Amino acid sequence: MKIRSRLPLLLLCLALFSLPSFAQTPQNTNAADPLTNEVAALRKSLQTLNSRLQAISEELLAPDKKDDDNSVAKVKQVTTNLDLLTHAEERAEVLRKQLIELIEKETAYRSRSTQFDEDLRPENIERSMAGIGGTRTAEMRDTRRRVLENDRKGVENLLSVTTQSRMRLEEDVRQADLLVTKLRQRLFPLIDKEIDKINPPD
Repeated sequence: MKIRSRLPLLLLCLALFSLPSFAQTPQNTNAADPLTNEVAALRKSLQTLNSRLQAISEELLAPDKKDDDNSVAKVKQVTTNLDLLTHAEERAEVLRKQLIELIEKETAYRSRSTQFDEDLRPENIERSMAGIGGTRTAEMRDTRRRVLENDRKGVENLLSVTTQSRMRLEEDVRQADLLVTKLRQRLFPLIDKEIDKINPPD
């Protein structure tokens, strides 16, 4: 039957076009631009893959290809799982990028909070007033302290919110990665099974 003669080529195409979706997570958490480029590349890969899957689907469902419903159903099952896997991987990468950005913000807020602690030390407040004379020096020191304390409180609030968001996003990333793993475990055996039917192992 025609569809069986096309199945090896089809599976090869599916395997080839699934490769861009398996891009690894960037190791440098400070490289925001490469992360943005990687997500854009993943989206482009997804668009290309969807176009290929649509073309394959139209070819398989053409009038002269409907004589083997069982084979068509199996191929559709593979393409459906591949499509789901691609979407899941893209979502996991986007979430991971957001997590990295949150971690960077959290680190920056924590650093600012530490700096405020240092600036609020009496000797540092006194040093910041050096060179400023007049009879209101004590009042100016108190004003300086209040300003620093208010700024520190604002940063600490931002740090708290960012930390909570980061913890939630870490769980989202974990769940997204788990879904990707499950989809891969479902898809790869299907492909292997069809390949074994065409080319039985020795």
